[in-house]
Amino acid sequence: MAPGVDAAGIDPDLIRGVDTLFLDAGNTVIFLEHARLALLAGEVGFATTGDALVASEGVAKRLAETGALVDVAWANADRPGARGWGRMVATILVEAGMPRELAPRVLEHVWPVHCALNLWCAVPAGLGAALDGLRARGGRVVVVSNSEGMLDRLFVDLGIRAHFDAIVDSALVGVEKPDPRIFEHALRLYGKRPDQALHLGDMVATDIRGARAAGVRTALVDPFAHVAGRHLDVPRVPGAREVAEALLR
Repeated sequence: MAPGVDAAGIDPDLIRGVDTLFLDAGNTVIFLEHARLALLAGEVGFATTGDALVASEGVAKRLAETGALVDVAWANADRPGARGWGRMVATILVEAGMPRELAPRVLEHVWPVHCALNLWCAVPAGLGAALDGLRARGGRVVVVSNSEGMLDRLFVDLGIRAHFDAIVDSALVGVEKPDPRIFEHALRLYGKRPDQALHLGDMVATDIRGARAAGVRTALVDPFAHVAGRHLDVPRVPGAREVAEALLR
């Protein structure tokens, strides 16, 4: 066990004084179903696997840090949150070997499926109970996500909405991470100071940069080691459940 880290991999200094968790949605609360995306891509002519998309997602996250995501014109790109969604999904697929010229067709095929049931919808076991425990002690749990305006409905459909005090969806509040104003909005909801909050997310480009700009401490959730060996100044945590449980000890 590393010095200063508990059995769950949480540094006590990271959570000292924290009574509010800000959580990214995708890959922090709800995780990408890589195999489902692979099946959908196959329906439009690009054969791939879930494992290949796990690896290419890591490349896409790195490209996001330099603004180098694949950006193509496609129907519905002007919908709230759709452009950012399309850049990430297209980049994941192109980095897995899909021809770039196929990206518009794939995005147009996948988008309505995503709207019906978000591609990011796998919920870690035990997360809800841990968040409920934290809230029962007076803590706050707020989702802060770049999304398409449908997160609240999705969380209701997944049966997890009751575990969260609020959902700050960029499409509804009109500002996206890494703009610090989305975190400032979340802080104002419950009259919190930045030093009382910890934001967990999987993207350096949006989660870490945005929260830090707002003065909120941060940690990366990186279950697939997409950021291994990089951004070593950013603390890592196993997941939101483990952080909530550490706050209860």
